Amino acid sequence: MATLSRRAVDTLDSRLWHHLAMGVHPASAIAAYKDGELVLDLYGGSINSGDGSKVASDTLYSVWSCGKPMAAACLWVLKERGKVDWDDLVGDIWDGYGVNGKESTTVRHVLTHEAGVPTTPRGINEANWDSVVTAMESAEAEFEPGSAIEYHSSTFGFLVRELVQRISGQDFEDFFQAEVAGPLGLVDTTYRLDAERMPRLARLMSMPNFGSPDLAEKGNSEEYKFHPSPGGNGTSTARDLARFYSVLSNGGSVDGTQWLSAETVADVTSIHAEGLERASGNQHRRGLGVQVANDGPGRMGDAGGSHVFGHGGVGTCISWGDSKLKAGAAVVTSGLQPNEVNDERLQTFSQLVRDALES
Repeated sequence: MATLSRRAVDTLDSRLWHHLAMGVHPASAIAAYKDGELVLDLYGGSINSGDGSKVASDTLYSVWSCGKPMAAACLWVLKERGKVDWDDLVGDIWDGYGVNGKESTTVRHVLTHEAGVPTTPRGINEANWDSVVTAMESAEAEFEPGSAIEYHSSTFGFLVRELVQRISGQDFEDFFQAEVAGPLGLVDTTYRLDAERMPRLARLMSMPNFGSPDLAEKGNSEEYKFHPSPGGNGTSTARDLARFYSVLSNGGSVDGTQWLSAETVADVTSIHAEGLERASGNQHRRGLGVQVANDGPGRMGDAGGSHVFGHGGVGTCISWGDSKLKAGAAVVTSGLQPNEVNDERLQTFSQLVRDALES
């Protein structure tokens, strides 16, 4: 049975409560799996800052882009079943999409953020899916698909959802629950939150100097949380996120059952695109829906290379897997922080988790 040293857990718990006491965020949770077993489950803070409500191990968090890889996993399943290939043209699957410079877009380009449509169309209403589909069909490519990496913050989710629906013939959330969340035991993960579970959601708060104060309001709104927009509206827990990466880090095996083949997992978590991100100029390594760690320290800790993969969520969270450690981990918070503060806290916690897993 996998265990962590008491000292390592105490160090993490102390840092978690220190951040809460310093007001870095209203609530947070940290979880980790090793060799398929939950070995870390820490949490603290308030569900709704100031009202005295305490978080629990099953408190839900807005995980933003940490939900992108789990959405992409729907396409991984379809690929393994022979329903799609990575180099299939999106326009052949989605009638009406392959126009305005988007003709050469492949499924691989979508998953590696090379689809050429990084900008969210103006005035888009994510609660009206038909309008999203129309907007993406009308969108003009900003660069030739496959020629550059540029982060598709929301449009990644628009493209993935519609591809899953067209390939499978099913509603996206229904497919996700049946083929990803269900088999993996992700009991608290959804892109379609409902009124019954809404009180369990830790309310987002924009912390001082966060540049988009209206983002918390959006993330807390029923309109955004109730309608699947898998580029950013996912709801989950630290435990579910860590469990997802635990399965990937153990070659697709979950509780003795093979969810995906080890070959498929190795494929989607390997580097498919690498280079300087077009907008930021930062070095990016992209798998098929996941970000592959660069060498050296970062939000996944001092990962040390491409055996580590994961994804962050804007201003709040990080989740990752390590195939060498056979581990998955997640750090989630309800406080939106600017990049400098967010990167520092997530790197600190990820490294402490990594140290504990290696102890």
